[in-house]
Amino acid sequence: MKVAANAHVRYVFGSMKIGVRAALQTLRRSLAAYVFILFAMVVIPTFATRAQGAQSTASSSAPLQSYFDAAQSFQQSGDYAQAALQFQLFIVNALDRLAITRSSIGDYTRASALFNEALAIAPNNRNLQLDDAEAALAAKDLPRARSLAQGVVSADPANAAAHRTLGRILLQAGENDAAQAELEKAVAIDPDFTNGYALAAAYLKLRQKEKAATIFDEMEQSLGDKAALHMEFGLAYGNAGFPEDAIQEFQRTIAEDAKFPGAHYSLGASYLLSIGEIDYPQAITEFQKELEISPNDFLSHAQLGYIALSQHRVRDAENELARAAQLNPTDPDVFMSLGQLYVETMRGADAETALRKSISLTSDVAHNHYQVQRAHYLLARVLLQTNRVDEGKSEMQISQQLLSLSAPQTQGRAHSMSGNDLGENVQLSNGKGTAQIDPGALSAAEAQEKQLGAAIADSYNNIGVTAARNSDYASACDSFEKAAAWNPSLEGLDFNWGRAAYAGHLYARAIAPLSRYLQTHLNDMSMRSALGLSLFLVQNYGAAVKVLESLATSGDANPTLAFAYAESLVEAGQVDSGIARLKLLEASDPQDASYHRAVGEAQVRRRDFTAAAGELQAALKIDEKDTEAKYYLATTFIQLRQTKDAQDLLQELAQARSKNPDVYYRLGKLQLENADAKSAIASLQQAVALSPGSELIHLALAAAYRQDARPEDADREMKQAEGIRNSHGSAMESPHKD
Repeated sequence: MKVAANAHVRYVFGSMKIGVRAALQTLRRSLAAYVFILFAMVVIPTFATRAQGAQSTASSSAPLQSYFDAAQSFQQSGDYAQAALQFQLFIVNALDRLAITRSSIGDYTRASALFNEALAIAPNNRNLQLDDAEAALAAKDLPRARSLAQGVVSADPANAAAHRTLGRILLQAGENDAAQAELEKAVAIDPDFTNGYALAAAYLKLRQKEKAATIFDEMEQSLGDKAALHMEFGLAYGNAGFPEDAIQEFQRTIAEDAKFPGAHYSLGASYLLSIGEIDYPQAITEFQKELEISPNDFLSHAQLGYIALSQHRVRDAENELARAAQLNPTDPDVFMSLGQLYVETMRGADAETALRKSISLTSDVAHNHYQVQRAHYLLARVLLQTNRVDEGKSEMQISQQLLSLSAPQTQGRAHSMSGNDLGENVQLSNGKGTAQIDPGALSAAEAQEKQLGAAIADSYNNIGVTAARNSDYASACDSFEKAAAWNPSLEGLDFNWGRAAYAGHLYARAIAPLSRYLQTHLNDMSMRSALGLSLFLVQNYGAAVKVLESLATSGDANPTLAFAYAESLVEAGQVDSGIARLKLLEASDPQDASYHRAVGEAQVRRRDFTAAAGELQAALKIDEKDTEAKYYLATTFIQLRQTKDAQDLLQELAQARSKNPDVYYRLGKLQLENADAKSAIASLQQAVALSPGSELIHLALAAAYRQDARPEDADREMKQAEGIRNSHGSAMESPHKD
């Protein structure tokens, strides 16, 4: 994939305005100003040099590069909507490729996650759905595979690939007639090699060898007498349990190309599957020839080890099995055979290590017809011989349980898979006989993911920038979050993410990226302001104090930051320091009602209700519509026993249809104290409507009903209060909800 030079471009997508006062209404406080912050987003317009590592072949990379190139062109011309679309196409196709790779090495968990991420972007992409279905089929997740394939067939009946995939799934599920019908539809729609081969393989599984042979003959006539073609025919015959036919095809492969990858191994495996021990020499010869071509072929070393072990050639068996274990340290079968060898040669400690390894690597106990049962049995023998009786008995019990499970599978097994003791371990060159992932294949998949992951992160970042340009900050943050999952160190990402979250008033989501950004940009005061205010707005006052201190205590401090800092001091418990700073702000602008109200609320914390009342009254003189100041002045009057004044204020708030349940609760309590039961009932009923889960309101309403001689209603409210107490454990101090 070609690589272009990095160019970090900053685009201004609009001024960010945060209405702090509005945001703080639910926190029972407000700020006097709005904060305007103008900022840019960092756009990554190319596949940067970071993606230069393990590159794909030119043919497979070209489509991905074309999507990225198109996105870059649209972006440079200012067509951000089309750029975002091309970036999405790149991501979907890159994720699809990575998922297919993971599936091919048996890592279905990771493959499924990648498919799900891609489908979240393109839920109606049929190619993607079919690739996901194929992966699910390989992992034997038949319900998911069937659902995906059937969905594509229903949506697009002329899709040959969908019929082929569904047919293979139905064949695996044992629905042979339906499977054959689907595969025949695929060939009828598109008689290409892939569809024809799938139908032929199905015919072989259904024991209709003549029909399969006819298809193979037609393929050979059309495509020619080629080694690769005969290799495919041989694999089809071998995997379907026709080893004699497979032998002929593999021999023809070798006749065409003596060094064709996997051909000698597959011929040797077919000899074992066909007539077993009688033809060990020919099988050994083929495995050795395969190793001359590919010295690190795991399967060939493993088969030579199994044969040597069955012939009691201990040294040869150990050499071959040890080499196989070195090449693939996650294969349980090799360690099982090593354990058996060590048991036979009286090497108990080595046997225990190998057998425990085999058991731990067996992710599916049904693997190789419950072969792990023998590992538990042999381990039990080793443990009993070394006087670890309890452990030995435990392993023997597990062995017996697995033996009962394996009996139904062992009965009636196909002859071609049980011609000798090696039948359990024989697989053709493209089979997946191991229960674990080959480490070499995993390393290659991870390298591919690392390479494409950098570009995927770039693409998500650019999509996020486009969303932010359109003021869709929530979507932008989602894209930045996905970018971080692929490349958390992507340059400019935390800047973009933090700003978009802040601009969209998503303060909780802004904190982490803003914090990370400031670790390397200590002097960015704009970002520090955004972080400090975000912490303040999510009520993390202690952290807000630390972040805002340097900004709010300077001589030319922004009043908004100074106010947030002072309020944070109060909320963090530094009440005196907070009040002192609030008074400075109050002195600088005596006509700002929010300063007076904030000082008043802080004085309430000090229980200086007289001073609090004075400040709150001053706030109301400036802004008589300040409902929060009015509410807090009412609560202060209650503390000062000026109940008439308190009731008047609460009545005003109630008539203005306040949404604060505590207004009606406190009003109802005062009315109840004045023996005005009917008014109290009306107020408390309104409080219940706004806060039905408050025990205190129900208790007060019960008292009002009782005072109004309505015992049944009172009992009902008492039961309500009891139920709330039982569910919450204790009464709340106040029904008021911030």
